[in-house]
Amino acid sequence: MRPITPATPEHGQAIANAVERLREARTLLRQAGARQAAAAAGKAISSAEGAARHVAHRIRRTST
Repeated sequence: MRPITPATPEHGQAIANAVERLREARTLLRQAGARQAAAAAGKAISSAEGAARHVAHRIRRTST
């Protein structure tokens, strides 16, 4: 099995910031009536949340 790439809490914080901004963008898109773009932002949020879970796992695995 290949070695896991280390992650830091800063990586996790960067993803958390991105998720928050995506949520803000989705809200603004809904307000503007851009339903398809808001739906796409929702999918991006789901993907970013998955990345956050992945980074959390990498942090747990590589911290000693």
